[in-house]
Amino acid sequence: MRLPFSASGRVNGTTGETSATPAITGEMPVPQIRLPSRQLFCWPWFSLALFVLMASTGGVAIRPHVWAWYHRREARVELQRYHTPQAIRHLLICRAIWPHDAETLLLAARAARRARIYGDSEHLLRDYRQVHGCDEAYIFERLLLTTECCIDEVANLCWQYVEKGRFDTALLLEALTRGYLRQYRLSQAQHCLNYWRQIQPDNSQIFYLQGLLALDYIHDCYHGEENFRYALELDPDHEEARLGLAMALLMGKNFAQAAEHFKHLLQCQPDNLRVQVSLAECLDGLGQHTEAEQLVDAVLARQPECAAALSLRGQLAFQSGQLGKAENWLRHALRRNPMDHRARYSLVVCLEQIGQQEEAQQQRRYLQQLEDDTLRFHEIVTKGIAKNPTDPYLHYTLGQILLRSGQHEEGIRWLWNALRLDPYYAPAQKALTDYLNQTKG
Repeated sequence: MRLPFSASGRVNGTTGETSATPAITGEMPVPQIRLPSRQLFCWPWFSLALFVLMASTGGVAIRPHVWAWYHRREARVELQRYHTPQAIRHLLICRAIWPHDAETLLLAARAARRARIYGDSEHLLRDYRQVHGCDEAYIFERLLLTTECCIDEVANLCWQYVEKGRFDTALLLEALTRGYLRQYRLSQAQHCLNYWRQIQPDNSQIFYLQGLLALDYIHDCYHGEENFRYALELDPDHEEARLGLAMALLMGKNFAQAAEHFKHLLQCQPDNLRVQVSLAECLDGLGQHTEAEQLVDAVLARQPECAAALSLRGQLAFQSGQLGKAENWLRHALRRNPMDHRARYSLVVCLEQIGQQEEAQQQRRYLQQLEDDTLRFHEIVTKGIAKNPTDPYLHYTLGQILLRSGQHEEGIRWLWNALRLDPYYAPAQKALTDYLNQTKG
């Protein structure tokens, strides 16, 4: 789930968990996995005190600050439980009232990092430093952000801290896992999860990340579903694990179960378009075609450029024999997301049926290139990087594949990785030069 921390949208890109008093201790507590129910925080005495205070002051000046204090406290608790989407919802309210509160900024920076919106996390940490200085809490959160974004710079330091137990081991292992995943170093990410599981065998976040590794990186639906399901058994309120399980079930064509999880998520995240489109796909799989079309049309009415909705709408039109409309929807979807394999395949078949054989052949060649790139990409990230993590050719190849698929930011990052490994690596130099010339033109 990606939400901005300002009304104008994301700063550069995503969404924390921290000590209640980071400026005092500078160290982060080990998250408690089985926390008490949220009801324990709604003490009758607290409610009575608020009532007396607001009544005595007219409630005008104090009410917004009490509201902000409440949401900051709830965000802190949610982040300690690894509930990033819930924390974001609280922090959006809190920051609207307390935009310069130090703890709120630190919480928001952690939430942004966990949601992989690293640009927002960077800006929030910068704001925290301006308000509160470069204290130990700032240094630790900066270390976690660097671990996820530039793991080779700090991996040895992080492992020293893990082995000494100087800092919060769980937070460091989480950041190390995400950092290795971002570099597609899957065996090292697995090592982190194995180490972490020995320390906290009932931590739901471990099994969520294990499911993420299986589903998104190895494309193993079975083990992805298994791990997401166990994470939910440990923590039924883990929304990211529920989304992962729903997606695994959808990919396995278990439409009925997937639909139940997507419906549950919509109660918590009513504005999540990704969840709505996925639910529509489930409804279509269950034979509820009219309901699926209505749901997708509602998404497109709100966000006409939603690539997933455009793709599904085109496939629904194709299934109903509306070839002209299907062609338009699918072309639009592929302009938004050129690597949508199903949309590309549906467009090929659609073009063949309406007699545009020449373009159908062009699209089929593009589709074949996409399939070849997918196989090569999977081979590199599951085998090549593990054997030769410092080979610039592998980093260059991943960059080229990502650029061809339209993921320009990630592609450029991998080309720069190749040059960091070998500053004179000519293929990466040429690819970067070509890309910059194309973007200037």
